[in-house]
Amino acid sequence: MKAMIMDAVRWLRGSGLTVDYMGGAEKASAPVDAVLDVLASGRRARFAVEEKKRAPYPNELGRLGLAREELARHGQPLLVMPFVSESLGAALTKAGWSWADDQGDFDLRAPGLLLRQRRAMTAPAPKRRSLPQGSGSYAIIRALIGRRTDDEPGATVLAHQAGVSQPRASQVLRQLSGLDLIESAGRGRWRPHREALLDRFLADYPGPRGSQQYFYSLDSPADVAVRASALHPRVAVSADTGPDLIVPWRRPSMVIVYAAHAADPADLDLVDAQGAHDANVIVRVPEDRSVFPSPAFTADVRGSTVSLADPTQMIWDLQDLGGADRLEAAGRLREWLLTRP
Repeated sequence: MKAMIMDAVRWLRGSGLTVDYMGGAEKASAPVDAVLDVLASGRRARFAVEEKKRAPYPNELGRLGLAREELARHGQPLLVMPFVSESLGAALTKAGWSWADDQGDFDLRAPGLLLRQRRAMTAPAPKRRSLPQGSGSYAIIRALIGRRTDDEPGATVLAHQAGVSQPRASQVLRQLSGLDLIESAGRGRWRPHREALLDRFLADYPGPRGSQQYFYSLDSPADVAVRASALHPRVAVSADTGPDLIVPWRRPSMVIVYAAHAADPADLDLVDAQGAHDANVIVRVPEDRSVFPSPAFTADVRGSTVSLADPTQMIWDLQDLGGADRLEAAGRLREWLLTRP
């Protein structure tokens, strides 16, 4: 039995349910990792289980349809994963899935049976070794994630891109290799496991830190982004506006602007907001300068060039702002980043 499935069975039994475990169907086109017979209040239901190392993004649920159909041949489809947020749990249920996570949360549904438990509201802190931190670490990680699939950079190239010494870049690369997030491609070059590295970055990144100002504008977030890029020599536009310029998803209601220095609201035709609850413009002066991509990353808005934040930062900001729509946008941007030519 796989580790997370074993933990899920313990949680289910600990909540007073009778759970019988049977082996999976390895030859199925979508492998069934386990079959669970669950007895509650005199009603019995069979669940076909697939264990996932990470929770799916909302935009990935549609692609799981074939797997759900295959699992349904063996029982009620049940996904087990490390953590399921409230919003993702609702989306999984809507898509016809039962689910359970490694924190003791579950939502199991079958004809005549509804079993739910919520113990954890937030994802647990990572217990594993942390990503390298300090000078240039995040810049190197972002550069590796942004590389094309067939691009295997060396320490010298990454050091130049991150603005650090070659020995420092080599040190960061050795640490990432120790975490199995990159592998040697020979001759001093490194092959990143981009998807795993991105997911690890998003899970562990502490945020850009620094200071932030809250403003309100009657103009659209896109107009604010254009003015900021025109007036300030070093800015980077992020969620909601930045992601929408790459993979349009909805009308942006917010813009985060990263700037090298604090903004004068008069320059951008902004008024002070009382706080995050009534702001539609957030200006951040980040301590982590890797939010500014190298080389620069831009988009065109009605003939004007807008400087964008690093795509990994835009994904993180969408997740940090929260909401089902933004999580969907984060999933789309993630897919674009990992599959772009």
